[in-house]
Amino acid sequence: MRRILGRLVRYKTFQKLAISYFLLVLLTLSVLSAVLFSLFSNSAVKEIDRNSKIMLTQISYASDVVYNQVMTIGNALINEPQMVSFLNAAQEDKTQNYSVFRQLAQIKNAYPSLYSIGIYRPSTGTNVDTSGLPFDKSLYGINAKQYMEFYPRELTASGINNSQPVKLLTFLLFPNYSLRSSANPLIYINVEENTILNTINKIDKGNSMNNVFVMNQEGRVLSHTDSNLFMKDLSSEQYIQQILLENKPEHSFQTTIENEKHLVTYVKSASMNWYFVSVTPYKKMISNIRELRTVTLVTAAGLALAGFLLSILLTRNMYKPMSSLFDLVKPRSAPSSSPVIDEYQVLTEMFLSLEENERSMQFVINRSARTVREHYLQALLKGSTRNMDAPEEIIAMIDKQLTGPYFYTVVFKMDDMSGMADRSGTEQSLLRFALCNIGKEILEPYGASDILITEENESVAVIQSSSGELPAGLKDALRSVQHFMNRYFKLTVSAGIGDRFSGRRNIQYSYSSAQQYVKYRMIYGKESILDQGEIRSHFMTVLNYPTATEKKLTELIQSGKPEDIQEQAEHFVRHVSAATCNQAVTYCLQLLLSQYKHFEYLGTNEASFFNKYLDAAAAIEAAESLEEIKGIIQEFCFGIRSLIREKSQWLNAQKHNSVIETVQAYVHDHYAEANLSLETVSQFAGLSSSYLGKLFKSTMGMSFSEYLSHTRLEKARELLLTTEETAFRISESVGMYNVSYFTTLFKKKYGVTPSMYREQAVLKRITGSKTELSGE
Repeated sequence: MRRILGRLVRYKTFQKLAISYFLLVLLTLSVLSAVLFSLFSNSAVKEIDRNSKIMLTQISYASDVVYNQVMTIGNALINEPQMVSFLNAAQEDKTQNYSVFRQLAQIKNAYPSLYSIGIYRPSTGTNVDTSGLPFDKSLYGINAKQYMEFYPRELTASGINNSQPVKLLTFLLFPNYSLRSSANPLIYINVEENTILNTINKIDKGNSMNNVFVMNQEGRVLSHTDSNLFMKDLSSEQYIQQILLENKPEHSFQTTIENEKHLVTYVKSASMNWYFVSVTPYKKMISNIRELRTVTLVTAAGLALAGFLLSILLTRNMYKPMSSLFDLVKPRSAPSSSPVIDEYQVLTEMFLSLEENERSMQFVINRSARTVREHYLQALLKGSTRNMDAPEEIIAMIDKQLTGPYFYTVVFKMDDMSGMADRSGTEQSLLRFALCNIGKEILEPYGASDILITEENESVAVIQSSSGELPAGLKDALRSVQHFMNRYFKLTVSAGIGDRFSGRRNIQYSYSSAQQYVKYRMIYGKESILDQGEIRSHFMTVLNYPTATEKKLTELIQSGKPEDIQEQAEHFVRHVSAATCNQAVTYCLQLLLSQYKHFEYLGTNEASFFNKYLDAAAAIEAAESLEEIKGIIQEFCFGIRSLIREKSQWLNAQKHNSVIETVQAYVHDHYAEANLSLETVSQFAGLSSSYLGKLFKSTMGMSFSEYLSHTRLEKARELLLTTEETAFRISESVGMYNVSYFTTLFKKKYGVTPSMYREQAVLKRITGSKTELSGE
């Protein structure tokens, strides 16, 4: 036992097993106790609910008895001759009143549950009541809908109940209900609210703390264990609304009242339409549950202790295999500074260390072999295996794996290298790695294959084949590679299938041919799959340089529309697409050079125009498709067209400036002529008046007439300052013979009349002279 306790304190795995068994026992006991406790609680609630329904049924029966008594008394009184005579009497008779009082008192004494019986005769205003209660006129005002009506009320009368309100349940009987009129007599029978309350207390002795009450079908309290709630309207309470809406003979349900769980039970009286309701808090229903809970906890604690001992015994048996293994490993492990030893951790560390060592060795071996294999295949592609620095044994082993006998290569080229340049170096490496993995997996069924990364945008698959023919499904497999790369990595890939050769020493020739074939993606577009059969027509075609197309394009650049230039450039590219790749690029560069030479004169800055030509030539050489080359040629041609337009605009501007200068000189020489006009000047310039007017305004920013007026007024202002001539003479000397018109224009331009302008100028001159003299 001491050894078991020592393991329990010292070893973590032993602790976990013991705790697990103990928790399992504890959980089982908890669930079992909870289930039994819940079953007992539910059973107790159901029993209380059943007893409540029985109690309420008994109370309902008692109320039905009262109802039957009332009906019996009413029927007896209506059928009594003396009572009928009293009801129908038209005059007051005190002897008859006394006789009726004695008869009513005898009936009341026979039914002690009744508080009083009374008759009211409106024809004489006579009221006979066994308890001497005054007649409440509001009773007669009730709108009766049947032979008997019910009316709960409180009545306060002097000398009765110490002048305190009497809580009454009044039954109203209308003998002549079918012949209802204002003179009909009324029989009323009063039952004190305490009568029902006493019945409730007698029947509900064992549960006097319960909230039991009677209410009508409107939710108004008729009797309550709390007498202060008599006649209170509870219809706004949620549980009362549920009772009224259900409209069942009896039912019970759970609800929350004032944040506390309650059991609501009710029974409906068939004859009275009264609801007898019991509202019981759950915590009071099963008050003895605490004793049951205590007994359950004590029993569960004893069973838990027994379960703990059982857990220790089970743990010892289950721990034996672990103990044996740990005793073998423990001497090899370093002593632990912790007082608690985790056996699983010690064993895990031991096995992980061994596994890691084995994995590291295997990784190094595989990595070294794979690296040597990749270098050897790279050397085969370049035809330089003699420079391989690797053990002959490994080279021999690789040669045995390259059985062939036929070999061919597939060169994968990533399209859109400009887009690749925008990606990070890590992302580019991942894309190349993904291409190699996907290609190897898909091409494996067509022969043993190795995929190498040879350049930044190039990967090469070296495939061994037992046949000298191209596998039937190879192109479909390559399309699958393209589909995967495009779908998952948004990268397009073109492929060139090299020629098949016998022997691994000839792999270099297959690789060279595949590189040549994949270049034709420039003509066939992205995601092309090319082999010797696809491009044979380009080698068989003899294509001369399209001089006529070049000449036509030059003419269109000089005078054609942009869409015509675009169409002709497209025609040129489409024409050269039938040639080899190198020839197509050479012809496009030749077209670019010829256009540069032809329009070299346009370059106001020769270095800038030459640099644009060099940029376009470099872009053509780096282009990956003829579509890109077509765009480059079109852009270069549009640039030349823009230079032509700028040159033309500059020449026109120079010509216009010369005409305007001539017109200005003519105006300055002839402004004094009164008949000087735009028509006169246009004849002198050799242009139409309308054209000259538009040209003058667009250049000078004012019309010809405005410029003429400006020139004349400026000359007049000068004469006003330098001569003593009158305004009339001055206006005539500048070609304006209407002095009023001259004065109006002068004032509009300078803000004052000519004479005032001269006076101000003289005043300024005098003032300036005085200032100079005072300064001296």
